[in-house]
Amino acid sequence: MAACGLKMSANIEDKIFVVTGGAVGVGAGIVRALLAENARHVAYLDIREREGEALEAELSRNFGALRAKFIKCDIADEHQLNSAFTQVIDKYRRLDGVVNNAGVVNTDETQYFKKIIDINFTATIQSSLVALDLMRADKGGAGGTILNISSLRALRGDSQLPVYAATKTAVLHFSNSIGGKEYNLKTNVRVMTVCLGPTDTAILHRNSLIEDKDSAFTSNADQRQRVESAVTGIIEVIRGGQSGTTWMVSNDNPAVDITKNVNESYEVIAKGVKDLLLGP
Repeated sequence: MAACGLKMSANIEDKIFVVTGGAVGVGAGIVRALLAENARHVAYLDIREREGEALEAELSRNFGALRAKFIKCDIADEHQLNSAFTQVIDKYRRLDGVVNNAGVVNTDETQYFKKIIDINFTATIQSSLVALDLMRADKGGAGGTILNISSLRALRGDSQLPVYAATKTAVLHFSNSIGGKEYNLKTNVRVMTVCLGPTDTAILHRNSLIEDKDSAFTSNADQRQRVESAVTGIIEVIRGGQSGTTWMVSNDNPAVDITKNVNESYEVIAKGVKDLLLGP
């Protein structure tokens, strides 16, 4: 695996983006970074109204009025999510990119498993498919970018946080499937996945995962990276990542393309299943 050396491209400048979970943490960092990279407009969705409005005021001061738009939205609600995309199209007349960043983790998965699935996976699918339909070239769109945020948990076969890990594994597989060469050639929409390592955000604090180095969310190999490092890696992938690729952003390191590793793991599994079916 080699660290990426992605160059500045036209994939952000003058483009219109939607970011889910954009009011705080990594999401807010992505919104700021896209505007700093000269995105024309960024609409961000979040259920946190106070934080979302405060960020919009900050962005108006720093980047100019109307560059950013906060839309209060519970992305787990199908109608609210559809309405948010409709608002973006009505206001800006087009869509060029979506970053599906919103996610939740809770150590009490028995009680909150449905919420975790609804936000981490179901909403990511819905957002991706709505965006794909709006941007795809074979339906009159101009193409675009979808970047879905997964987790290092998607790459590990352990029993910690099984519901969270399952949703993030599903996001990875879904993204790689619709980001494949056949889909990309037809739609001209890039779909990439970033697997984030533990990042020092409120989501860890709220679930008491931040202090325990041996907790379910971290391992001895993982360092809690800064939000700025996560955002920098995500922006690098948006600038120049190819469709169907998987990236790791962890331990305050640059984004690393792990597509080859992921594809090889699929091949190993497929060969194992084939060998079992054929028998001795």
